Amino acid sequence: MKILLATDAYTHLTNGVAVVVATLYNAYREKGHDVRVLTISGDRKGHKDGDVYYMPSFNVPLYPDVRMSAVRHHKYLKELKEWKPDIVHIHSEASCARMARSVAKSAGARIIMTWHTDYAKFAFHDHDSLSAVQYATRKLMAVVYRKATVITVPSFKAKALLDGYGLKRPNVVIPNGIILSRYKKPFTQEEREKLLEHHGIPKDRRILVIVSRLSPEKNISEILEYFPSLLRSEPKLHLVIAGIGPDKKHLEQLSEKLGISGHVTFVGFVRPEMTYRYYKLGEAFFSASTFEMHSLTYLEAMACGLPLVCRDDPCLKGVLTDGDNGCIYSTKEEFVEKTLDILKDDEKRRRMSERSSELSENFSEEAFADKMLKLYKEVRKL
Repeated sequence: MKILLATDAYTHLTNGVAVVVATLYNAYREKGHDVRVLTISGDRKGHKDGDVYYMPSFNVPLYPDVRMSAVRHHKYLKELKEWKPDIVHIHSEASCARMARSVAKSAGARIIMTWHTDYAKFAFHDHDSLSAVQYATRKLMAVVYRKATVITVPSFKAKALLDGYGLKRPNVVIPNGIILSRYKKPFTQEEREKLLEHHGIPKDRRILVIVSRLSPEKNISEILEYFPSLLRSEPKLHLVIAGIGPDKKHLEQLSEKLGISGHVTFVGFVRPEMTYRYYKLGEAFFSASTFEMHSLTYLEAMACGLPLVCRDDPCLKGVLTDGDNGCIYSTKEEFVEKTLDILKDDEKRRRMSERSSELSENFSEEAFADKMLKLYKEVRKL
């Protein structure tokens, strides 16, 4: 099958969408399909790297991490149209969606779109439920998704949100997958000690981990505000936060204000192939976000054998079961009580760790790709 994957985020911007597209690309190729990627470059020049087509782009001033492309006619688009893909799978709503639709129209290909991000929540945070915001979002999504034969969503939370926008397009839940082999790697005591030394963390500290983009919607400040209560019971605890983003300075200042900066380390950007080392430093993984559709970091932490401690949210359905592979909290008191329970009970922590690792197998790249390919075949028959 000839499959075109389209996304505004690929190698120039490392985020969940880019990882999902790369996972599908690699899995499809392994299964013998002819796969190409249409994306945008990190500068104003277009280029091609094997089967990946990078279109010229420009910065969006209000969002430094975001780039867009105004290209409508280009030799790469002509080449993709002549290639005639069977399926065009679009993973973003802006520049590449427009270009990919033109390729699909020329080739007579079916269009699949995946809804990864609730942009009303992303842009307006707690004001996303305002009637004006909801109205504008419904109108915009009706236009963006009008050509899709089917829309996929990564969780039942996402499906409920999408249904609420009233799109007259069928949608189906297909959970994200990850390349498990990247995370199910050994991590020796010697490697652990070297990594702790590199970041100036005492070897006797008990590590808790956050891997996330450092932005307000991730709600990392809540974990920092709750952390002093954990330290009063377990003074050897240390929080390692891996990631970059616009909220970094605020979070560092908050750590200072709370008097916990000596127990918090911001390690910054970590290359994807090295992320497993930071997960495996920890005894548990934290997330206070209610923004996620189906966070890859949950799956990565599970693959590394970590119990999850997460704020209650519908996206956790099928990923985290309270008391099984971690715990779910709604209040500060629950967060502190359940985290300490995991830390103080070695047998419970071991059981939760094994359960996380076991459940991560449900989210392998092969299972993810197989579900998508099955959908493609069904769509081609329509």
